[in-house]
Amino acid sequence: MTAFVGRHAALESVGKAARDARAGEPRAVVVSGLPGMGKTRLLERLEADLGRSGFRVLRGACVELGVEGLPLAPITAVLRQLVDDPGPRELQALLPGVDGLLRLLPELNPGERPPESQARLFDLFAALLRRLGGARPTALLIDDLQWADRSTRDLLEVLVRPARPASTLLVVTSRTDLDRRHPVRPFLARWARLDQVRHARLEPLSRAEIAELVAAANPAFADQVLADQVYRRSGGNPLYAVELAEAGARTVTWTGAEAGAGAGAGAGAETLPESLRDLLLARVRGLPPQVRQLVEVAAAGGRSVPHGLLAAASGLDAGALLEALRAATEARVLTADGDGYAFQHGLVLEAVVDELLPAERVGLHRAYAEALRADPGLVPPDRHAAELAFHWNGAGAPAEALAASLRAAEVAERLSAHAEQAQLLERALELWHRVPEAERPAAGRLALFETAATAAVWAGEPLQALDLIDRALAEADRVREPARVALLLAQRGMVMHDLNRDGAVTSVDEAHALLPQLSGLDRARVRNLTAVVLTLRGAAGQGQDAAAEAARLAAAHGDAALEGNARTTLGWALNVAGDHDEALRVLAQGRELARGQDDLVGVARACLNIAESRNAVGRHTAACEAAREGMAAARQAGLERTLGALLASSLATALAATGRWDEAEAVARSALERDPQGAPGVGLHLLLASTALSRGQWSTARAESAAAGALLGGPPEAPYAQAVAVAATLAVRDDRPDHACELLAGALAAAGTPAAWPLLLTAANIAALLRPVATPSWQSRLTGELRAARTRLPADTPLHAQYAAHVTAELVQAPPSKAAAVEQWAEVAAGWERLGRPFETACAGLRAGERLLAAGDREGAAARLRATAEVAERLGAAPLLEEVRVLARNAHLPLGPDDAATDGALERLGLTDRETEVLRLVAAGRTNRQIGEQLFISAKTVSVHVSSILIKLGVAGRGEAAATAHRLRLFDGA
Repeated sequence: MTAFVGRHAALESVGKAARDARAGEPRAVVVSGLPGMGKTRLLERLEADLGRSGFRVLRGACVELGVEGLPLAPITAVLRQLVDDPGPRELQALLPGVDGLLRLLPELNPGERPPESQARLFDLFAALLRRLGGARPTALLIDDLQWADRSTRDLLEVLVRPARPASTLLVVTSRTDLDRRHPVRPFLARWARLDQVRHARLEPLSRAEIAELVAAANPAFADQVLADQVYRRSGGNPLYAVELAEAGARTVTWTGAEAGAGAGAGAGAETLPESLRDLLLARVRGLPPQVRQLVEVAAAGGRSVPHGLLAAASGLDAGALLEALRAATEARVLTADGDGYAFQHGLVLEAVVDELLPAERVGLHRAYAEALRADPGLVPPDRHAAELAFHWNGAGAPAEALAASLRAAEVAERLSAHAEQAQLLERALELWHRVPEAERPAAGRLALFETAATAAVWAGEPLQALDLIDRALAEADRVREPARVALLLAQRGMVMHDLNRDGAVTSVDEAHALLPQLSGLDRARVRNLTAVVLTLRGAAGQGQDAAAEAARLAAAHGDAALEGNARTTLGWALNVAGDHDEALRVLAQGRELARGQDDLVGVARACLNIAESRNAVGRHTAACEAAREGMAAARQAGLERTLGALLASSLATALAATGRWDEAEAVARSALERDPQGAPGVGLHLLLASTALSRGQWSTARAESAAAGALLGGPPEAPYAQAVAVAATLAVRDDRPDHACELLAGALAAAGTPAAWPLLLTAANIAALLRPVATPSWQSRLTGELRAARTRLPADTPLHAQYAAHVTAELVQAPPSKAAAVEQWAEVAAGWERLGRPFETACAGLRAGERLLAAGDREGAAARLRATAEVAERLGAAPLLEEVRVLARNAHLPLGPDDAATDGALERLGLTDRETEVLRLVAAGRTNRQIGEQLFISAKTVSVHVSSILIKLGVAGRGEAAATAHRLRLFDGA
């Protein structure tokens, strides 16, 4: 085995994490590095060190086959370790219910009962690790994360966020040379933000460490000059260094008596291979022919091959096989790996595979496939179908590969591994036309497209789903199969909407054109889907009609599941149309029908819409209850990335509305760890952006807004009113008042549903703020669109009516009397308080305090501002709190016993007298030249003063400085 040299920082990082884990604080460590840097070797050292220190060490590895459809490969390897020690009975005693987890292992599931749902499996595995850790500190080591399937990555996300103390340590290794689009890159980026995760990057070894490694590889080759040569040639990469040193040792005899250091080093250096590929293959090419052939057979089997399978594929008798294996392991090409053999390093495996001729590869894959067909017991049962699919595909046997891929897809579906299922079905589709018609599945190619598209949708991969649907439509016959084509078109409309692309309604129209040819359940299914798209695209009335027809047809034909789904669609459409009481009644029916069918997807969807309906009427606490129930159902169904993300957005919205911002952010960020695409991800990012704006966390708001924009695929659209509100607020911050007005005016012109009320409130606030500084034409257009939208939108619930009242109050520039203004704002604040929305209550309270000051009621103003400051401080609403404090100090009103009520805002901001004069004129809209003329100073001097003012105010430009002066009433009449 290669000597272990250096890596003290990585060992210390893992050691510290292990000490924390032993103390009950679960930890994770990511070990990363370029190929050849010794990640696997480090894991071997950790396995030994942790074992000696009293840890139970469990180890698994991801394999390239996992990406192609072998879900949870490292986890099943770990489970087999536990079945061996401590054994099934001990595991059952340790964790009642563990049988549902052990059913992942077919050898322990003779009745072929389906395993638990994926979410339940994840919970069981996490609980099992905690229980094991309770008896003895437990470490889980997983190698080669870059090859992990989606299900394994999802499970690791669960493991790295334990809900309670546990003596568990998770160590994973991953390459750093990953393609920009590699799925593990965002996974590792999320982990980089977690406090409980440590990171150890393996850098190139130092010159001294390379010298130590070279000496250990061959003591007779310990020469400082040679070590320098190896160091320069290897770049500090330990794998390359060892190969270079041993390549020289194989061609030169080194003795101190025969050659001096310089001569020996020079001779050795001349023999070192120039090509990295030659370097990696030098050890293999030096093997005897029969041993080299065995290595090639092993390479076709992948990184690790069980002994029995290698024997069957090689065709060698037992004696010859053992002799060849011994030679390959002594040459450190292969190494023992459990009950089989693995390549010493993946790069050597890749080099050997690349050396094989195409015909050689085909023959070797066929040998493996024939062996697996003859004896399925050569690999663990859960790997059999995926291994067969891999080898038959490599053998150029499409019929056998197709059948095996479909069986592997069924295994993935049983595990709720939707991403892997879709990938395997895509492979089957690629094979289809290469298989004789008589050997193809009876269900047909279009059925594969439909199943694959559905799997991609549930996996949260809308782009993959769209591609599959479009390919299916290109092959479908609209005359012979109108029902199938209509359903595909309806699904296409759904996916197009999720991707924020044009064409969603067009797809629905095409589906509707086929309706006259449909009847019964076919028509019901199409109408149910088109109802969703119509409602999403602003045609709630048509959506109601479509959903109602779907529910009637489903009930008439006894399809309770479809009826429940259609009633949920109908209830949602009723909610969008403003009939909230009826919506909640119909949604409750849909949820009960889904519960009766044990339809987790139906329950989750109904709960989502119940939560949305309750949020729409201001019943946020009740919305939280429905959202949590739906999230639990979505989790059990393995749909956390799709329905679960939408439910998380609904829950976070309700929590944020009631002032529980920290909880709302935690829910949103947890959901985003699943990397939801399309609309679910957009909503979560925008919620975080909005909360960040309220907290004054500008950089966070920008980052979340950019993330939402990336998922939207372009600028904010009218359906995403929250995106426009965030973008406009940031434009004001960036001193772009006209751009803010332009964004808002355009969105307000398109606003037609109650969901736009928050946008109207943002627009009203910005219109009041920018009144002194925006271009008059833009200000006029914004105000006009705002008034029109306020008249157009229904105020049909207590919440919507409250928004209307607040917007109206903001638009009033000249109230009939000071008393009327005080009363109006006091009522707005009271209305928000009745709805249990503290932030809006505080915002209205600030306005009420301003009006009380204007009316001369200093005592009333002080009381109102104190109450507002308390709420803003509790929420962490820094900008609002600053406004309150500046207003109070400028008016010499103490907010508390520690307040110094003597210093005004100008003094507190540290402005000099000259800067105060300049700011007053900036707020009045003067240019630098005009200010210079009035103050008898140069325009350049004015520019210097303006720059200083911007820094002291903490603003980005003149417009924002002027807006700040007006908002904080820094000057009389401002």
